[in-house]
Amino acid sequence: MKPLSDFYRRQHRGLVRYARAVSADEHGAEDLVQEAWIRCRGIAARGPVNDPAHLFRRVLRNLAIDRSRSLARERIRLAAGDLADVETRMADDRPSAERAVIARHELDLLRQALGELDDRTRVAFEMHRFEGARLQEIAAALDISVTRAHELVAAALRHCRNALWADG
Repeated sequence: MKPLSDFYRRQHRGLVRYARAVSADEHGAEDLVQEAWIRCRGIAARGPVNDPAHLFRRVLRNLAIDRSRSLARERIRLAAGDLADVETRMADDRPSAERAVIARHELDLLRQALGELDDRTRVAFEMHRFEGARLQEIAAALDISVTRAHELVAAALRHCRNALWADG
């Protein structure tokens, strides 16, 4: 997995440019690269990756296509007049008392899990998930590399998921 990590660190900006080009999404390119990184790491965990550049390009292209198709379906659905149906479902989609209790319990578990993180990891996660900060912004604010910012956010996310799964 080391060659993949090295490639990601060295080529991060190029990957973002590529994601921006294949997705035509100026603001979502970084998110695509993050998702591609996670998927590529999963692939690398199953076996050696001979050509990290090819793997990243293929994964980024597939993610961009998936996102584009999803957005197109959403536009078609809304254009077809389903907006009124969506509003009706939203109004009738109140959680049951049981679901509300479960949600409060899960929120408590997440608060506790966030409290268990070291300050830098917690801040990176909160900036990314709650404030919508991009990895570059997190890296600059914490005076760390973009790769390290990604690692902190991913570690916090894993910790929160584990906290929720451990309870279930």
